[in-house]
Amino acid sequence: MMARNFDGDLRRARLVAILRLHHHDDVVAIAQTLVEAGVEFLEVTVERSTGLRGLAEVVAAVGGQIHVGAGTVLRESDVTAVADAGATFVVMPDTNPAVIGVAKERGLFTLPGAFTPTEVARAVEAGADYVKLFPASTGGIDHLRALRGPFPQVAFIPTGGVSSENANQWFAAGAVGVAMGTNLVPSSGSLEGLLERASAAVRATAL
Repeated sequence: MMARNFDGDLRRARLVAILRLHHHDDVVAIAQTLVEAGVEFLEVTVERSTGLRGLAEVVAAVGGQIHVGAGTVLRESDVTAVADAGATFVVMPDTNPAVIGVAKERGLFTLPGAFTPTEVARAVEAGADYVKLFPASTGGIDHLRALRGPFPQVAFIPTGGVSSENANQWFAAGAVGVAMGTNLVPSSGSLEGLLERASAAVRATAL
C-alpha cells in the first residue's frame, strides 16, 4: 500500500464521494470509475446488510490507491467491523463520543456529524479529526459561515446538498472539503454518466 497522508490529502483533494447504495453488486465498478475520474476519498455507507461486504470489496480493489472509509457508522460494534474490513476513516451522521473513542483506538480518522454549536463542541471535545456539517442543505452556506465564527479551527466538511455547482460557495464559507452523495453516485448504482459527473466534481473541488 502506498504511503499517504490523510489530512494533507483531504485538504488538497477536498472531495469525498459517498456510495450510499441500495445494493452493492456493482460497487467495485463504481469505485474504479470514481478512481479513474480522480476521486481520492470514497465513503461506503454500511447501513444496509450488504454494505460491509461492499466496503471490503472496495478496499480490496482500490484501497492501495486511495482512501476508503465507512459511512453511517452508528455503534461501537460498527467501528470494529469496518476497521476489520479495511476502512481507514469513519463517518457518522451524529456525534457519539463512544464511537469516536473506539475509532481513535483503532487508528481511524473520524468525521462525526454535527449541526448545532453544542454538537460541534461535543465533537471537538471527543477528539474528532473533522466535523461533518450535516445536513448541510438545511442550514445552508450561511449556517456554516456562522459556525466558523466561534469555531475557526474546526475542519468542517459539509454533507447533504453539496454539488459541483455550489462547492465553491462552501469553500468560500470556510469548508476544508465537501462530500457528495446521491447527486454524484445514485443509490441505484447506475454507472451511466458517472465518469463525467465524477470528473466534473473533481474539477469543481480542485485547488
